[in-house]
Order: sequence, then C-alpha cells, then structure tokens
Amino acid sequence: MRQINLKILIILLLVVISTSVGAITIESKKQEIQMDKNKGYFSGDVKVQVGDVIVTSPRADLDLEPETKKPSLATFFDKPYAYQKKDSKKHEVKADIIKVSLIKKVITAQGNTQMNVIENKKPTIIITANMQEYDTNTYLMKAIGSVVINYEDMIATCDNAFALMDKKGDVHNIKLSSRAEIKQDKSLIRGDNIQYSKLRQDIIASGNTLSDVTFDNGDRVIINANSQQYNRLSNTIMASGKVHVKYADYVADGPKAIMHINPKTNKPEKIIFLGRSTIVEKGVNSVSADKITMTMQPKTFEAVGRVKTSIEQGGADKEDNKMEFSL
Repeated sequence: MRQINLKILIILLLVVISTSVGAITIESKKQEIQMDKNKGYFSGDVKVQVGDVIVTSPRADLDLEPETKKPSLATFFDKPYAYQKKDSKKHEVKADIIKVSLIKKVITAQGNTQMNVIENKKPTIIITANMQEYDTNTYLMKAIGSVVINYEDMIATCDNAFALMDKKGDVHNIKLSSRAEIKQDKSLIRGDNIQYSKLRQDIIASGNTLSDVTFDNGDRVIINANSQQYNRLSNTIMASGKVHVKYADYVADGPKAIMHINPKTNKPEKIIFLGRSTIVEKGVNSVSADKITMTMQPKTFEAVGRVKTSIEQGGADKEDNKMEFSL
C-alpha cells in the first residue's frame, strides 16, 4: 500500500509542474503510473489544464519523457472535449481522440473532429474534418480529410485546409486545397486551391477554376478559367488564362476577363474582355477583337482593335478597328 501511495505521489509531483507554457495539472478519480514504461493512466472525470487550455474526458493516457520523467503527451479517449478561452472568444475541439502536446501546446484531434470558435456565445467559425491540429502558440489550424468550414456567410469544402487566426481568435486567412469549393448564397466557386483573405476581402482560386454566380435579378454568369479572384471591396471578378464565360445567350472566350458588379443592386454591370477575345450569340452571331466591353443594362457591346464580326441572315463578315452596337 505504501508503494502505491508513493507512485501516486510521484505522478502528482510530475503533473503539477511549472513550465515555460504555464502550469500543468491533471485531475481524475483514478490514477496509475508505470515508471518503467514511462506511462500514466487516468480514468473517471479526467481534467487536464495546460496553461489556458483545458481538456476533459472519461479516460486518458500520459506519456513521460524517459530521461526527465516529465509529462510530454496526453492522449484523451471516448469523445473528449478541449477548450481555450480568450477574452470574449472560446475555442472548442471535439473528437473521438484528442492528443495534447504538454510542451508545445499543440492539440491534435482524430476521428469525427469539430473545431468551433465562439464569440459572445455565438459560433463564428465551425470546422469539421477527419483530423485537425491546432497550435495554441501560433494560432494555426490544420484540417485534413472531408473538410467542411462554416464561416460568416460561406460554406467551404475541400480535402485539406489551413486557417490562421490572431491572438483574439479572429480568422485572417483560410487556405483550401484539393477539390476546394466555396458556396456563398447563390454563388459557387471551385478550384484546385482557394485562398480567402479577410483583410483584403477577396477569394483567390487557382487551377481548373469555376465561378457560378446567380444575381438578385436572376442573371446567371458561369466563368471557367485557370485562375480567378473575387474582391468584395472592388466588387469585381477577375479571371485569367483560358477564360470561358457563359451569360444568357452569349458564350465568350479570351485570355482575361473582368466582371464589374453594382454594389447597391448586386447585379452585373459589365464584363471587359482583354486580349484577343470572341463573343458568340446563340451559336451564330459573333464578334472578335483585342478588347470587348459587354454592358448588361442596356445590353451593348463595344469592340476595339482588329474587330471582326459575323452576323447571319444576310449579314457579311466585317473587319474594323472599332465597333459599337446593341442587341
């Protein structure tokens, strides 16, 4: 009996320590330590506090450093729950298994993971994935496998994601990779990689990108390109590289296009095609030029530079340097 009490005393001295990251304490109904195996076992209302990070679970294992016998890694089982409070914000992590590096303060969640950032009792971002890792020092979150992110008015999905936050818990950047997609109201953006910047208020997609936007007036614009950038501040969508645009009865192709959106009405105002571009109406009439400006209301075209038009029903091919017409 004395030997058991001595082991419990040793483990308590090991887990209630002061480190560079703050105090580490472990509470539970039952504790067992195996010094020769550098392991500790805890069960029954387990609660671990590492600085300002708290983890609770029905049971947990503790790994000790072989030389110093100090706690290095805590593994929590049976649907554990971890959280960190920062002023009015609270970070939560839920999973089948949670591992906490007691030295580096890195939380790794495995199996049915969910990470929430709650402000004033309301979630500001919710991330689910097969696995997640959150570094409480750098505020970098990594998510891997079947990632779903609910943030502001956006729902993002991908295979892998990174979210960078500041000390206050505000999201600065979100990077999505592999089969990335963002849905926002009636808009859809796809790409091999997508990056969102809160500071710049833009979404940048690269690699086989698609934008499918339905505006408040019912107008729908579909854009395919190598890369695209949507900026909320300038209310523009810029597409580059093998740009293909579908709008109403029109199909356009060119190296670059810029679509301007009216910030008050949320309706497309005009699309400017730069570089040698071609617009085809109903698969029949067409115009090609070095620069084409298509205005939506009223629906007009302005073509500049080596303009060539082809109009059916008695029309003939025509070349000019500049042309303006309405359809």
